[in-house]
Amino acid sequence: MYLLLVLIVWTLFAYRFIDWSRVKDQYPTILFFIAINMTYNTLYHDQLLWAFQGITAEWLNHMTINLFFTFYICPVTLIIFFQRMPITRNAKIIYIVVWVIFYTIIEALFAHKGLYVYGNGWNSWHNIWLNATLFMFLLIHYRKPAWALILALPAAALFYILFPVPLY
Repeated sequence: MYLLLVLIVWTLFAYRFIDWSRVKDQYPTILFFIAINMTYNTLYHDQLLWAFQGITAEWLNHMTINLFFTFYICPVTLIIFFQRMPITRNAKIIYIVVWVIFYTIIEALFAHKGLYVYGNGWNSWHNIWLNATLFMFLLIHYRKPAWALILALPAAALFYILFPVPLY
């Protein structure tokens, strides 16, 4: 039930805040996010650090919820994020910090309700730096995609060193 509510809320946000004629500008960065998220879910599938957890129906497992998250909720979020980006440097910094806080609070609330669970050494505090890093990488990709791809490899290696899992 909560997934339906989240989808309705983000659909209303999409209707209200997205200029659909400009979505093609955000599309490559959305694909970059999808690639990052799907890589995490593939490599860590047996030992997830964070995972969605449905509580209303058995079929609402991490995989199902994550597909909605990856291919609908986050693309809508990122389109709004990029299309509403302020012009001035100080306003951009505040804007990014607000989004990082927003994502972190939403994840903490979902964790508190049992809809988002942590494992293998991960906790809500890690979400702060992960969200900050993710938004910075997405910004870099939006402006200079090649740089984001170059920087993503050592960042992924560092993440794996900090949170290793068997790759078999």
